[in-house]
Amino acid sequence: MLTEAIGQREQPGAKAAPAKGDKSATGTPVKDVKTAAETPVKDVREAPAKAVKAATVKEDKEDKRSMSSVLYDEIERVIGGDNDNQFFCLTMPGQALNAADYSYAYKNGGTKGPKVEANESRLANKLFDPCRVTGADNGMTLPYQYRSALDMLSPKLDLNVAEAKNSLRKLLLTPYPYKFTEDDTAVHSLQDVYFFLYDQWVEEETKWSEEQSEQKQKLGDGTDAYLDWYESVAESRLSAIDEKMSKVISVFTPNDMKILEGILDSGSGAELQEARAMLDNTRKRDPNGGYIYPVSFQPSNWFELLSTSFTPTDLLDDPSALAQKLKPLSVRRMTLNTQIESISALVPETDRLKELKEKVTDAETKVSQAESDLVKDYGDGVRDVFHTVCDLVSAFSSDVPKEVIKQLAGGMTLPSGKNIDELVDALFNTASAGYSAQQAYASAVSELADAAAEEIAAQGLEQLSSALIPLKAKLAEVDEEIAELKSKIQLSSAVNGSGEDSRSAEEAVGGNSVPEGYTRILISTSASHLSEESSQESSSTVKKTGASLFFCGGSGTSEKQESAFSKLSQSADSSIDIGMNVAKVSIERGWFDPGVFALTGNMFNLTPLKVAPPSRTYDSFDDRLKDMASGNCVFPCYPTAMLIARDISVRFTMTSDISSEVSSAISEHASSGGGFLFFSGSHGSSRSSSNSAVHSTSTGSSVTLRFDTPQIIGYYLECTHADDSIYIDDPAAKTQMQEYVTIAEFVEKYQKLIEAMADVKARSGAES
Repeated sequence: MLTEAIGQREQPGAKAAPAKGDKSATGTPVKDVKTAAETPVKDVREAPAKAVKAATVKEDKEDKRSMSSVLYDEIERVIGGDNDNQFFCLTMPGQALNAADYSYAYKNGGTKGPKVEANESRLANKLFDPCRVTGADNGMTLPYQYRSALDMLSPKLDLNVAEAKNSLRKLLLTPYPYKFTEDDTAVHSLQDVYFFLYDQWVEEETKWSEEQSEQKQKLGDGTDAYLDWYESVAESRLSAIDEKMSKVISVFTPNDMKILEGILDSGSGAELQEARAMLDNTRKRDPNGGYIYPVSFQPSNWFELLSTSFTPTDLLDDPSALAQKLKPLSVRRMTLNTQIESISALVPETDRLKELKEKVTDAETKVSQAESDLVKDYGDGVRDVFHTVCDLVSAFSSDVPKEVIKQLAGGMTLPSGKNIDELVDALFNTASAGYSAQQAYASAVSELADAAAEEIAAQGLEQLSSALIPLKAKLAEVDEEIAELKSKIQLSSAVNGSGEDSRSAEEAVGGNSVPEGYTRILISTSASHLSEESSQESSSTVKKTGASLFFCGGSGTSEKQESAFSKLSQSADSSIDIGMNVAKVSIERGWFDPGVFALTGNMFNLTPLKVAPPSRTYDSFDDRLKDMASGNCVFPCYPTAMLIARDISVRFTMTSDISSEVSSAISEHASSGGGFLFFSGSHGSSRSSSNSAVHSTSTGSSVTLRFDTPQIIGYYLECTHADDSIYIDDPAAKTQMQEYVTIAEFVEKYQKLIEAMADVKARSGAES
């Protein structure tokens, strides 16, 4: 269970600790939980830079929370919040962010532009199932579900109010004896006469105001000449104005008219149409055929916070991890060499080409000889490791370290009677000879490719040229990436030492600094939580557990990964330390008015579905989530903020007997850009495979991962107001029809009123 962080006190406004017998995010009873709540972070502007002491999850038989629940509970503890209608939804994996996709020149009054608006809209307007932990959004979007919810509702009008309004309208439409001119024979209503006289008063007031302004400009404001003029004409002008107002009052007072206008304009129902109009008027056409619904983030410069505090040294992988990144490139280079050799064989042979082809064949034979004994003893699977080890020879000042070779070979299925140490020794002993043969082969293929390209161009063999030239370009790219990795390995071998990692959790994963607007979270827990399943009460969509969860929710895991996970999670001495800086960024939508759903008590529902659950009372919030996720609700919740994490570090500490296999599996997965736990290993933008967003360092019995890409790890969701509307075909609605009318009925009654008043006017006109 979470123990109280040292030196912290509960702050006002923070979430209270669960009472005894209450439930955590997983639904597991929580007993005597002590928390050190932080001041709630409303958005990045209000979040001062601060560090939070690591919360240690003690090994306790009662603590059967999943790893996702451990992280979830700690985020809730640190971020806090006092909104009972809001909950945090942890997403896994995180969504990588690229600042360039959202940046604009806001300091100079610049506009976002359609591209930035579209990116922000996609980021903020996705919807999630009502749950605490989810694997992804549900594919729905807020604007469309919001519109669907609005279209489900129709106002119901109080019968007495409707009849009272019609009575007032009848009064205003009553014929009133008055002639606008001497020859006027028309029949005018009370409203007509009132506004005719009122307009005359306004006209007189306007004339007097304009006359004063004219004289002020002519005579000078406050001068004796102006005062003399004002004394001579003011009384008569004001008397004329008073006369006009007296005529108005004799018919109807302006205050009385305002009272009538207020009554006629009162009542619910217009909010629905106003909400629809705002939604339609704000949207912008997307070039892809859809619509963009603009949003605003607070703070407005949130994209400037999408960086990292890690230094280049922090992000420098250790030699073993870099070797894992080198492995697919080495394999790719051998494949390209073979393809180039095959294309060159199709070129009409010259003496020069014949000579170079023989050179390539001889070099290839030596490579095969260097690896033949290895393949014979350990199978074809050793080829990729062999070529990688050969590439590594030039990256080290001395021999390739056996630990590096061991991690490269980790996870291989070995023949009966063979062990990993024997394989490592064999690779170590053949590395130098293999390197020489490999380089000779690569050099020979390069010469052959150049000569073949020249001959192809000379003979105008366009088909062969279109096949060879791209292969040469790809080979050059791979060679460049290999050279870059070798340079990093040389630097890493000089910087990263070996031996046991004696650093504390805060030293290992605490990061270099806490940026302004961010809060640091540190978690130290047992790896045994990895094997605990997340309950359905806290997660309605996350089904993956075990290795698939550990390797960031992958759809499938290798035998090597499964074995590594099993050893890590089942070891009593294995632990996990997580450190990251988090910030809560709020979302604002000018076109979105969820307050309209607070008025559903005055509305009929045109479908059997609900906008949101009608209940307001639940035994627990988990019960509320279940009700919201029942499938009977169209718009149960919506995102109001997103939680951004950066400077993410994860350290896995193991016993020495399992460290090699686990380190190898972790480094291999990291090298391919794979994520871990809840964190994405991909970049917010496309980058080369050798420049992964995950950087790993192995030291003794620990592996430390650093993620250099900021990412969204969850959203704060607001529960939509309880839906109090009644299905229009429900028997209960029939009873309410006696007290309320529908829009159709209201229109029908008002139409009859107009027709009746028209008849009255017609009769009055005939009589006159």
